[in-house]
Amino acid sequence: MVSILERKALQLIRAKFSISTKIVDTEDELSLEVLSLFDGQVIHSHKQNLMPLYEAFKKRIKNDI
Repeated sequence: MVSILERKALQLIRAKFSISTKIVDTEDELSLEVLSLFDGQVIHSHKQNLMPLYEAFKKRIKNDI
């Protein structure tokens, strides 16, 4: 009985939960913004700085030429 209720609860939560990502590329910043949404509202967000990744790719490309 409990497992059926737990399963239904998880299905309801899963149906309302989503994750959205966006790359922020401006003059001052290159980052990945991640939004965790529940029922369309942001419940958590964070940004990952992509500049170290960009610099690593730039270095590899330069060395390959």
